[in-house]
Formats: sequence, C-alpha cells, structure tokens
Amino acid sequence: MPNLEAFWILVWRWIKRYVLAPLPAILIMAGAIVLVIFGAKNIQIGGLLGKLFGHKSPEGKKVIDVVNSVPEDRVDQNGNIIPIGTPDGKGITQAVVVPIESPGLFSNPDKVVIKTGDEKVVVDLPEGIKAKDVDKVIVVKPEVLAVTVKDTSKVPASKVDDLLNKYGS
Repeated sequence: MPNLEAFWILVWRWIKRYVLAPLPAILIMAGAIVLVIFGAKNIQIGGLLGKLFGHKSPEGKKVIDVVNSVPEDRVDQNGNIIPIGTPDGKGITQAVVVPIESPGLFSNPDKVVIKTGDEKVVVDLPEGIKAKDVDKVIVVKPEVLAVTVKDTSKVPASKVDDLLNKYGS
C-alpha cells in the first residue's frame, strides 16, 4: 500500500502553490478593475502583486538620487564629467530635481514648499490654484516660475497659464 500521508502532503503543497497562492492576486486585480470601472484613476497594484509573489524592491538609491546623478557618458571634450547645472557642448543643461513637500493637514493651501538641499523655498500659487492640485514647479529663473497641475485637478492647465501671465509671475 502506498504511503497515503506523503500523497496528501503533495496534494496540499500543490493546492497551496497553484490554488491558494494566486487567490489574493486575483482578488487584488478584481478590486482594481472594479475601481477603474467606477472611475478611479492611477490605480497601481504592481507593488502589492510584487510583494505577494516575493519580488523584493531594490535597496539603495531613491528615485530622486538616481535622477540627480550624472550619467557616465555625459562628458566634455576633455573627458571630464559635466556637473549638473552646467551646459554641455549642445547647450543642454541637466537640471537639479527637487521634491515638492506634500501639503499636510495644516499647510497653507495657497503655497507650495520645495526642498533644495537643507533650504526650503516657498512658492506662492496664483489665485484659484491649491497646493493639492500642483504636480510640479519648474524654476526657470529665480524670479520666473512655471506651475503645472495634476491630471486629476479641477483647474485646467490653460487657466494656470492665464493666471501666471495676469499676475506677472
């Protein structure tokens, strides 16, 4: 008579691997599909699915550090690396990327705070634009700003440009 206990152990292992393990992933995907059907945007379930299937996030640099690093092939005629903020032979300058502080519960909704190193710069927003609507702030010159709003904002991008032109920013 074959070993019945070993058989049930193999069956249970197969059920765990091919039936029970994918079940949470299927439920997460079904939930995301339902949310999209009801109009939710920017549903990102990749991180959850990766954790379920054992994918480990890479340790080390954050995205902001990677963006602010200078590529090895960005060199001048002498082979020296061209630092951030210095134009290359074509006149293209690699800009420094700084994060926008997420507005908190008690933050002023008419201002956005940008972190530049240890210094924080407060950017006044045009009338009608709230901090929760701001996607990014581009500092063209110290006194000229370009403000873009998120796709989910109720304020159209054309209105932001009109307001910036009207108030001379």
